[in-house]
Amino acid sequence: MNKKTFITLLYVLIAMAIQAQKPIVWEKPTAYMGQYNSEFNITKVELKQTETVLHITANYPPNQWIRFAKESFLLTPDGKKYAITSGIKTNEQEANLQLDSLFWMPESGTANLALHFKPVPLDTKEMDFLEGYDERDFKFWNICNGNTQKKLAIPDEWKDVKYAKDETLPAAKINKGVATIKVKMLGYKPGMHLNFYVGGFQPLGSLERFDKEFAFADDGTLKAEIPLWLAREVTVGVEGMAYSNIVIAPGEETDILMKVTSDHRPFVAFKGYLAKTNMDLITVEDELETDQSDDNTYLKVKDCKTPAERMKCLTDIFNQRVAAVKKSKFTTAAKDLICMAAEEDYVKWTHQFAFMFSCYYVDEDGTVVWSQRNLFENMEKNKDMLTLTEEGLEPAYSWKYLNEPTSPCSQTFWDAPLSAYDKKAAEKNAYNNELKCIQSLLQPENTGLANTLLETMKYEDCKNVIREYQAEQQRIAKQLASTQSVFYQKFDDVAPENILQTILDKYKGKAVLIDIWATWCGPCRAGHKAMAPLKEQMKGQNVQFIYITSPSSPLATWQEMLKDIDGDHYYLTQEQYKYILEKYESDGIPTYAIYNTKGEQTFKHIGFPGNDAIRKELEAASK
Repeated sequence: MNKKTFITLLYVLIAMAIQAQKPIVWEKPTAYMGQYNSEFNITKVELKQTETVLHITANYPPNQWIRFAKESFLLTPDGKKYAITSGIKTNEQEANLQLDSLFWMPESGTANLALHFKPVPLDTKEMDFLEGYDERDFKFWNICNGNTQKKLAIPDEWKDVKYAKDETLPAAKINKGVATIKVKMLGYKPGMHLNFYVGGFQPLGSLERFDKEFAFADDGTLKAEIPLWLAREVTVGVEGMAYSNIVIAPGEETDILMKVTSDHRPFVAFKGYLAKTNMDLITVEDELETDQSDDNTYLKVKDCKTPAERMKCLTDIFNQRVAAVKKSKFTTAAKDLICMAAEEDYVKWTHQFAFMFSCYYVDEDGTVVWSQRNLFENMEKNKDMLTLTEEGLEPAYSWKYLNEPTSPCSQTFWDAPLSAYDKKAAEKNAYNNELKCIQSLLQPENTGLANTLLETMKYEDCKNVIREYQAEQQRIAKQLASTQSVFYQKFDDVAPENILQTILDKYKGKAVLIDIWATWCGPCRAGHKAMAPLKEQMKGQNVQFIYITSPSSPLATWQEMLKDIDGDHYYLTQEQYKYILEKYESDGIPTYAIYNTKGEQTFKHIGFPGNDAIRKELEAASK
């Protein structure tokens, strides 16, 4: 080897060494941040020979704390773990973070952090960050270089999906059955523990909203079955990704292909029932040029000077939205649903202007803010900004989209008080009117009215919904009558002012905890779960747990829930329930009260006070 060749080879080796030492930087990394999608953003990833660094921006309210565990690690596709080493800042724009210690957010609510790890291989294309596998641990999935992100492989059965050229909504027809939703999530990993939400509606023939989450299997699939009486719009989605409305129907199947992503576009394709319509519905915000939000409506109307100007502005907004929908390439079904929602917004703003307008203001940064602070005072101030009467700016309203034979497919149909704005709504569509009446006739206080109206209602299928519900309530009541520790309708004849003492007299000589709750109350249910270990520890002691609810708790749901709540259960009348809350000066639930062995109240708390406080009070009361 001559001298010139040797020197050239030496330069090449030096260059290769320098290149090997140069860090690989992902300037625009992408990642799925799960339930923390709005709180964290990975801004840069550095892959070095000596370490790997994640640069993260945290967004939390000022003076709240976050903490990263020292057990945190990076996980590469080959299953290898790379432990976290520190949270030392790398520049002056970042803040130091000590592992396992509380990091308090600054007044700005934003903090730039650097998390250092043992080095992953420089050719790594994807990794996950995990604090651990507990439900509350931070987990950032599928971290990769946004510029070179690989495309997910589409399953063969989802390639070249063919959509119908057009679809129409079915006319409302009661047809009790089960709607099936099947989902395949691309990029899913078992540790993600994601749930698919279906809900946002109150099923016909029920007094309870349907809001359920269905867990994905380890292979990223799930099957959800939703009992329905007729085709309707529901909300579906995954927390941290996106939610959208789709249409499902009893006896029909909807297949959805999704992908794990943080870009708020997780829906890839649909098959089955109204597939093209559902695909259109998830793209509404991207495809339509007009902003459909109440924020935008407020911005446009706030500078109008007279009632006539405001009315014209709102009418123009509505007409522009409808025109944009009509010229879109959406299916007829999708267009109808979007127009129904636009009409409901229009009527809401024109007929409840003082309320709608008073809920918004523009802050110092020019951002529209929704707030109900000083709402009633603001409504009084704004009450004359737009007032509609028979002789005023607009004649009695006549629904253009929301009272058609297909309208019950829309969630908006069930939310809008049709007859309140259109006095001839029932006359124009008697079937829709009976459908709307069903839910109110199921209310316990309307049982007598329901029995009367069953004789005059026109449509047998609507009457059958009510009859079936009443029969189910009677069946449940019969079961509850023979269930131990359950008191349903057994104290209905007790005067409200005597009901509390009547209950307490049954437990003389015992310490008593009273828990006032409802099946729809999330904090109440959380309190039951938190208190379960304490109740187990106090078994055999001179303590009685009593649970009180009211007709606002659907009977079937109450019956199912109380199976897992050890204690005595009382289902009181609304008047009795209201009296007890007033006696405790409580404006919310759960409300807890404790009585000693002499029947004297020793404790009261609104909201779950914690097991330590409850144990202390019960031990003192039982002496």
